[in-house]
Amino acid sequence: MATIDLHPTQSKVFRDAFVDRTVRNQTVVCSRGWGKSFFLATTAVTAVIELFELEKDVPNKNVGIIAPTFDQVQDIYMPVLRNNFNLGSYALKEDLTKARFIFANNVELHLISYEAIERMRGKGYYNIGLDEPSSMRKLEENWENVIYPTITSRWSWMHAEKYGARTAGRAQVAGTPKGFNFLETMFNYQDTDPEWRSYQYDYTKSPLLDPREVLKLRAKMDPIRFASEYLADFKESGNSVFYCFDRKRHLQTIPPPEPHEDIYCTIDFNVGKQCTGFFVLRGSQMQFFAEHQGSPDTASLAAYINAKFKNGVRQLFALPDPSGKSRKTSAVVGVTDFTILQGAGIKVLAREQVPIVDSVNAVNRMLLNANGKVNMFFDKFNCPGIIRSIERTKWVDKNQDLALIDKTEDLEHFSDGIRYGADYLFPVRNVTVGVQKGRNF
Repeated sequence: MATIDLHPTQSKVFRDAFVDRTVRNQTVVCSRGWGKSFFLATTAVTAVIELFELEKDVPNKNVGIIAPTFDQVQDIYMPVLRNNFNLGSYALKEDLTKARFIFANNVELHLISYEAIERMRGKGYYNIGLDEPSSMRKLEENWENVIYPTITSRWSWMHAEKYGARTAGRAQVAGTPKGFNFLETMFNYQDTDPEWRSYQYDYTKSPLLDPREVLKLRAKMDPIRFASEYLADFKESGNSVFYCFDRKRHLQTIPPPEPHEDIYCTIDFNVGKQCTGFFVLRGSQMQFFAEHQGSPDTASLAAYINAKFKNGVRQLFALPDPSGKSRKTSAVVGVTDFTILQGAGIKVLAREQVPIVDSVNAVNRMLLNANGKVNMFFDKFNCPGIIRSIERTKWVDKNQDLALIDKTEDLEHFSDGIRYGADYLFPVRNVTVGVQKGRNF
């Protein structure tokens, strides 16, 4: 097999996983021209070589590279693997129709179109490379339900030890950012999972690019697009609802509530979801320490809240969707989401209505006010749904003047609840609210 040369930053990522083995899964966010396809082809071939070391009867000796379309599989990866790595001379069979190489010892390399991702179900993969995830629709759902389980269910650490493999199954994700999408979520996996590591390389770390040409492009491109494609930066194109949010500023390890501290629950009523954030008020700060979703109805949510937090000392407050005042959750006349919470001993704090713009402004002011003060924090380990919702909720049509929140990604439920809470406790408009338990809100 031909000698393969990786440039310095490619070598760094490769060495971490395949030489030093200090990391299992990797997310590479890089500019155009970094060499994503060549890098992923290199990791795939290396994984194939590792599988040659195992006994013939070891199952699931598969390696996969996933690209957005079948054309990319055929036009990019087949030539690289055949010409640069000369795989055709090592394979027992090249199946061009199915885009796969079949080797001795029951080892296979599959080139997979994301358009046909369902075909991966039921298979096991020792190594998977994911190319340009920003171009893959509904990736989060498919990653969690289809792609990653092919590694964890068939090539866990238990399986690796059983079969004598060098490591458990791995994944390499490489792409250019396009705003705060699932690639950005994967980039941040390293914050909570020690088996993940992330790398970020702009065009100056891409030796295949001529810096003079990049400078010309800078003059012709808008700054957001240039930042994404050549600075490898997760820039948002002006449609982020909570634009004051910053992971470095707002994510902390939040101390759990003391027995005497009251618990506040921000709730977005939605059957089967009931997305709820839990925070404590410390001074003027909303400190979110936990979250919950999945209760089938409000009664189940109320039972969960009481079981989790009721101690006979503290008060439990709900800051819910105002529509819960009239929404019926039972056939019994007069029973609403509010009365169910109140009947469970949870005090309800809610307005008649919550204007979108005012409530968004209330959240942004809590995130960062004009004096640089931060009054809203999230636990970086226990609030993944809230963080994703705050970070990725967008305006419809990239136009906040419409004051319509985009619901197509189904991400807004947690942030809706936070809007209700911030608007009630810390409104930006002049409103009068009653006193609850000695607290003047």
